[in-house]
Amino acid sequence: MDEYDFPEYGRQCELITPWRSYHRGTIVALSEHGFVVQFSSGAEIDVYKDEIILD
Repeated sequence: MDEYDFPEYGRQCELITPWRSYHRGTIVALSEHGFVVQFSSGAEIDVYKDEIILD
């Protein structure tokens, strides 16, 4: 399994604490401590698994 081959890939999620007014995004990769979430603007952030709620 690599950073793009995991069950949560492509799933929508909601941030528990919004980031720069974004609160919904798509999981696009695994990171060292959780996931990489991409927003509609194309911005990506690393989040811990306990910082998001999966749809």
